[in-house]
Amino acid sequence: MRDLMVSRRLRLLQTPAAAFFWKRLALLLLFGLLFLTLAYPLILLFLKSFTISKPGQPTVWGLEGWITAFTDPKLLVACGNTFFLAFVRIILSTGLAIFFAWVVTRTDTPLRGLIEQMLWLGFFLPLLPMTMGWILLLDPYNGLLNELFMKVFNLSAAPFNIFSYWGIIWSHLAFSTSVRFLLITPAFRHMDAALEEVSRTSGSSNFGTLFRITIPLLAPAILVSTALGFIKSLESFEIELVLGIPAEIYVLSTKIYDYIHWDPPLHGRATALSSLFLLIIFLLIWLQRLLLSGRQYTTITGRSFTVRPSSLGAWRWLTFGLCVLFLMVTIILPLGALAMGTLMEFFGNFGLEQPWTMRHWTGAFTDPIFLRSLVNTLILGIGAAVVGTLSYALVSYFIVRTNLPGREWVDILSWLPWALPGVLISLALLWAVLGSGATVKALYGTVSLLILAIIIKEMPLGTQILKAGVMQISKELEEASTASGASWFFGFRRIFLPLLMPTLGAVGLIVFISAVRDVPTVIFLSTHSSRTLSLLMLDYIADANKEKAAVLGVFIVVVIFALFFISRLLGL
Repeated sequence: MRDLMVSRRLRLLQTPAAAFFWKRLALLLLFGLLFLTLAYPLILLFLKSFTISKPGQPTVWGLEGWITAFTDPKLLVACGNTFFLAFVRIILSTGLAIFFAWVVTRTDTPLRGLIEQMLWLGFFLPLLPMTMGWILLLDPYNGLLNELFMKVFNLSAAPFNIFSYWGIIWSHLAFSTSVRFLLITPAFRHMDAALEEVSRTSGSSNFGTLFRITIPLLAPAILVSTALGFIKSLESFEIELVLGIPAEIYVLSTKIYDYIHWDPPLHGRATALSSLFLLIIFLLIWLQRLLLSGRQYTTITGRSFTVRPSSLGAWRWLTFGLCVLFLMVTIILPLGALAMGTLMEFFGNFGLEQPWTMRHWTGAFTDPIFLRSLVNTLILGIGAAVVGTLSYALVSYFIVRTNLPGREWVDILSWLPWALPGVLISLALLWAVLGSGATVKALYGTVSLLILAIIIKEMPLGTQILKAGVMQISKELEEASTASGASWFFGFRRIFLPLLMPTLGAVGLIVFISAVRDVPTVIFLSTHSSRTLSLLMLDYIADANKEKAAVLGVFIVVVIFALFFISRLLGL
């Protein structure tokens, strides 16, 4: 009798009405969780900008933060610097990205596959070690390239200064170009070559076809990439912090960081400036959508199309040489300087009797601070990759697979972190945690909080990649599982996730690399006990300890290199 009752209850739970109820309940819980972790900290950050109390203290309302922030004479300069650096960087990187995308997808340039792989590598390389490499090369006092030029050309002063506006722009160039290249390349690859062939048949040259046919037809993809890149460029932090502050070049993100690190911290100014930063970014996103809405440039039709590369003749060696020169100068050269810096007693000083040493490496692996930071980094990377990937899979499933009302809001919330600079995510979580009860407040300074921050930051990219993977899995498989009497959770765990495993692996790898290299998203949330390798490297740079910073930089780069090549071997 008891078995019969249990059987009836199980059948009731598996009816369509019960399945709909549980899915709706799960969707409500998911929406609530996303709101709590994504929207609530931002709303709290905005509201707290109108208070004069510190985090964790009783709320006292006031406009002192806004008044003092906007009476700071350096704020207008910081805003101007932010837009100037973003504008110049996006112009240069977009032009270079168009050239590389054209070379890789539309020409017969030799080794274009290798060129594409190197540009992918430029996307994954961490900004902080690359910046350290450029400091070792272009420091105005002992940079290797500066010393070389001064000796060769008998100069009295260093010709380059990495701690300048153009130094900041130059240090961003490899990564920014790689990002624009990855966004633009798919559009180049799927454009019908017949359109270009008609142009050449009419007497136009390859370069004339590029500027008169290819680029105008791909204007939407280029405009989207440019708009996205400009918005993300406003959020840059690490390079501006390391190279800008010594030269008193502040941008909005480093100004917020400066307010938080004053003694005592100026939380009111920081939250007011963060709110302004947030409003500017949302306004730019709205303008981007307004600019691109209604535009349509059809390059893929219902008929078949060709993607034959254009023959450049002897010019293909020029395009090959230009690509190799760019990659050697912007990627290989700073990495080489970084590696050499780890082996010098005092970097740049070749006059010593024994200028070379391994003590920085041996000292690093016996340093308890390094070992603790290494453990923190591994826990952060693995935790964010595992928990984040499963969370993104669940969010993607509910967005794509269900017809429940409200799933559009889940999709909108999953996009929200894309518009947020890492510094704002970090500050918003800081306010949310310190302003909560004792249990939540205990999360401050723990690796668990850092994991949450990275999961939030990578949610837009992870969710969108997994949404594409979910769309490729037929619903018939889940329907067959349900018809066989399996519960939704059983089908999700035993059928859906295994089929999605290659995509899950790719997303997990991206999240792990992001956790290893990230600085702004965790900078306000960590303490000495939860410091990661990237934050430790930032401390070494601030202390002018170039040799130790170089060791950490090379170690981080090697880890990312290894993960990148393993992922390529596995086909991820």
